[in-house]
Amino acid sequence: MSERRRWIVGAALLALLLIVLTFPMRLALSLSGAGDAGIAAREVRGSVWSGTLIDARLGALPLGTVRASLSPLALLGGDTELAFTRADERLGALSGRLHGSDPRGMSDVNGVTSLSGGLGIVPVDTIRFEGASVRFDGAGKCVEAAGRLQLMVTAPIAGLDLSRGLSGPIACANGRAQAALASQSGMERLTLSFDARGAYRAQFAINVDRDPAMAAALTVLGFKPGANGYVLTAAGRF
Repeated sequence: MSERRRWIVGAALLALLLIVLTFPMRLALSLSGAGDAGIAAREVRGSVWSGTLIDARLGALPLGTVRASLSPLALLGGDTELAFTRADERLGALSGRLHGSDPRGMSDVNGVTSLSGGLGIVPVDTIRFEGASVRFDGAGKCVEAAGRLQLMVTAPIAGLDLSRGLSGPIACANGRAQAALASQSGMERLTLSFDARGAYRAQFAINVDRDPAMAAALTVLGFKPGANGYVLTAAGRF
């Protein structure tokens, strides 16, 4: 290869690298179909290499303002892989990856966020992720689920102390993602399952241990007697 040809190839590669590094994050997200995967933000700044998503959301889960970068290699393959981090003293730390392609979802998520609207009549306030991954294929079937979730119940329920929340592992079950959560005592259990579109089903069961006063208090709140104690069920969409 001649000296002149090497200079042309080198200049072309440098130009391509500069285009990739300075390509607007907003445009890249739009072209990659991130919106179809539930990734949204009030404002997007910066490039694919170093961007900022203002008031970002994953479906109904508020992520806050996060630093973000798209994987150039994934983009070249027609995929969307968005790495994000949040360092906020008020909201707490949050990090992970969002995937807009098949299988889409999230991976390696750690940190805490509020759960907008709770789980219907189940008074959940925040959700903590511990190495959480949940991904769905093109048909909407859960193909990967790992890590743990912790849901914090802040509203008082019949005098119970659930300030330490309910926690447990995530797994795929019958094509849906499912988290089987329990309190430290094991007397309170919450099973949460959801599909690729964010439609969820929640079953909150409390073992009253033959306590008639507790049973009466739970009945007033809408709990019904079942095989696993007194049960409150809810369904909705994140």
